[in-house]
Amino acid sequence: MYKYESEIVSLNIGGTTHLQTEKDVLCSVEGSTLAKLFSDMHELKKVNEEVFLDRDGNTFETLVNYLRNDRKVFPEFSDKNDENMFYKELHY
Repeated sequence: MYKYESEIVSLNIGGTTHLQTEKDVLCSVEGSTLAKLFSDMHELKKVNEEVFLDRDGNTFETLVNYLRNDRKVFPEFSDKNDENMFYKELHY
């Protein structure tokens, strides 16, 4: 049995971070802003064929890694500001 192949999305986060992930990762939390954005109901801003999101690159990359691990491996932070930014991104 073959696993469903999720569409690959190229992202430009805040103009500083470029990453690729599966659309299913971005839509993994039902009702979230990301799930709504990537539900094909909205036209997304693109820069050089990458979807542009005006977010902090490092924080968003941490969020994507958290989602890639099915929200089972919570990131550790040595900087309180980084941790606060991550929590704000979680609620975005």
